[in-house]
Amino acid sequence: MRNRLNFKIVGAGPTGTLLAIALSKLDLNIYLVDLLNREKLIAKDKTYAITHSTRKILVKFEIWEYLKPYLFGYDTLSISDSVISRSSILTIDDLDEDIRDVNKIGWVIKHSDLMNIFFQEIDKQANIYFSSNKKLLEEKIFFDYTFISNGNNPTQKEFFNFLDIRKKYNQSCLSFKVLIRGNSEKRAYGIFRNEGPLALLPLDNNLYQVIWTSNLAKSLDRLNADRNFLMDNLSTILPDHFKIDQIIGEVNAFPISLSLKLPKFNFNKLIFVGDSFHTFHPVGGLGLNTCWRDVDSIFDILNKYSHLNKINLKIFKFKYYFTRSTDILITIAFTDFLNTIFANKNPLLIPLKITAFMLLNKFLFIRKIVLNQMTKSIIFSNI
Repeated sequence: MRNRLNFKIVGAGPTGTLLAIALSKLDLNIYLVDLLNREKLIAKDKTYAITHSTRKILVKFEIWEYLKPYLFGYDTLSISDSVISRSSILTIDDLDEDIRDVNKIGWVIKHSDLMNIFFQEIDKQANIYFSSNKKLLEEKIFFDYTFISNGNNPTQKEFFNFLDIRKKYNQSCLSFKVLIRGNSEKRAYGIFRNEGPLALLPLDNNLYQVIWTSNLAKSLDRLNADRNFLMDNLSTILPDHFKIDQIIGEVNAFPISLSLKLPKFNFNKLIFVGDSFHTFHPVGGLGLNTCWRDVDSIFDILNKYSHLNKINLKIFKFKYYFTRSTDILITIAFTDFLNTIFANKNPLLIPLKITAFMLLNKFLFIRKIVLNQMTKSIIFSNI
């Protein structure tokens, strides 16, 4: 076993588990650790938007076919602004030719379904070892490299030296599922409002995931309100044809931040991946998709070596951060710009908003730029 390099992954969420699956395809021992057990990791009540860049990555790691039964695709995307009463519908025709024949703009999947499939894949791999950190410490294994993928955890600063760039939005995000009466469209919605964007992601023909961004005080009031009040409050801002029957499952609240963690560029064999590396505003639903592009870059860099050894690993960190810098900085700028311009009460921005929707509705190439940045990213300009 010692002939193989030992890699440790701290955090067994969607990013850490996909990283374990990807690295298992190399001649390595992968030790995946988390504070939570398998059941608790799977049971979280969350939902993710899946883009075409992610589809390519999941196909590459031979997971896409297993996920297909649990994916719900949407073929149109409605973008609107409630302040200026403008809207635009993006369709499959607005996609680039290399992804148009898939006939989907994107997909939505439940966290529990995703993690079930990931753990099933982990069980198939003889070189992935999932355990607690305590048990791993008792085994006294020497690790050749460590990947931190346990989320946006501020306490990491106590243990590792890094530059922490952070912007607080003074916003929080409510997330819950609603059953809609009479809806038959496979359409996702993004509604810009002064207090923050509202996203509706279809999970089934009549079931939607609500991702409702607002200031901290309003989010807290809504979280503590009874469900009838929450439904009434939400009904006033939904599209006219939406009629809410009931809220399904839990109502969760998540803090929102923009962050970028860059460790000192020394030769320590440790890097941050996913939300431990970067977080974005949830507008556009790009968070997890960008995390998985971290995983793809890690695999590609390591896979180029015919024989991976400790000498290669000395410069791996520099290659990784350099490779990921463009995509991450563009995603930071894109999401922050959307939130700053469209979730803003400043009346001076109204002409800019009106102009943006006018251009979006009039010019195909602008719709293509917006939609393909959301679903492909610059690093997958051709899929």
